[in-house]
Amino acid sequence: MVPPAGGGATEHERAAQPHCDRRRQHRHDESASMPGEEIVDQTGARRLRAGFANANRKPRQQQQGETVGEGREPRRQRPQANDDREQLRAFYGHLSAQSRYFRFFGKPRVDNIVEDVAHALASSDVVTLVAEVERRIVAVAQYFPTETGRAEAAFAIADAHQGRGIGTKLLERLGVVARSRGITSLEAYLLRDNEKMRQVLVDSGFSLTWDRAEGQIRHVVFSVAESTELQEKERLRARAAAQASLRPFFRPTTVAVVGAGRRRGGIGAEIFHNLIATGFRGRVVPINSAGGTIEGISAVKTIAEVDGEVSLAVIALPCDHVPGVVDDCVAKGIKALLIISAGFAETGAEGREREAAILDKVRAAGIRLIGPNCMGIINTDPAVRLNATFSPVYPPHGLSIYR
Repeated sequence: MVPPAGGGATEHERAAQPHCDRRRQHRHDESASMPGEEIVDQTGARRLRAGFANANRKPRQQQQGETVGEGREPRRQRPQANDDREQLRAFYGHLSAQSRYFRFFGKPRVDNIVEDVAHALASSDVVTLVAEVERRIVAVAQYFPTETGRAEAAFAIADAHQGRGIGTKLLERLGVVARSRGITSLEAYLLRDNEKMRQVLVDSGFSLTWDRAEGQIRHVVFSVAESTELQEKERLRARAAAQASLRPFFRPTTVAVVGAGRRRGGIGAEIFHNLIATGFRGRVVPINSAGGTIEGISAVKTIAEVDGEVSLAVIALPCDHVPGVVDDCVAKGIKALLIISAGFAETGAEGREREAAILDKVRAAGIRLIGPNCMGIINTDPAVRLNATFSPVYPPHGLSIYR
């Protein structure tokens, strides 16, 4: 199922902001009739980062963000930043008419929405989670306490990122935060035709109670208490996400070798040779600053020049060239990096700083990384035959390893 933008206007918004009042829901028939864009791409979920945005909190040392597709809990906590308001304006401004209608039961002005969210960020009781892709907000989830032990939740997901598990993950995370703050149940209001969001709630693992409806609006209450069903659903989602994020390493369709040399004996040259010699079933692209051909295959000078998508980039260059190549990989949208190069944390303080900078880049982009300073990866499955190492030995069928 492809989730729509969100769970609908909250009682807080309906009571305090007339532009969100549910009584106006039928004044925007044009928005109700416009279908939202539906994109199903589970692998895209791994690019998600999330964090708390709450203006009343004092800044703490920033924790590294973790990508949702890795099946880990996103934990980047931060206060409201100076650029949040502009990011929020861009996010809500690009929501489709239907997505905005599902979220607010109408078509409020973007400036009014941003003011509401900024006001909520200033409250010590309201919790706001934001999901980011390449430091751009792509989803906002909030809850507003309504009475002791209960809060009302609402979600909005960018149209281009719907159907990638972001709403489900934010809902899961919102439950974790609610439990930690003494909230025992969340409630939400949905339009009757928001069937896909209803299905997201049903599939979440939370215990749901649909206790009343008013015209075109449905009301649901769900306990955030941990249960066997909730834990099992979360485990299955985490496992599926982790498998999806590792697939580019062990079953890539296109491998780019950055630093592939023409003269055998160099690490980049040996990795490229091994990929060809052991019969990799996908496409191999040599990248060499001089261009030309390597082992009969045309080389390109940069990652940007590779035609089409790249599943896996293998980097075998001197360490001072690696950061720029990582930037190129981020721009290309590559999801998996294998950095063979040495000269990082194993060399001392300067190397540790160099490695930390690389990690910041890949985490911000939601990229999986093996390395640096490693031998490579192997998958001997006959359907793959991946030997992205500089080892002179190719092990027998049955192994899928990395070192």
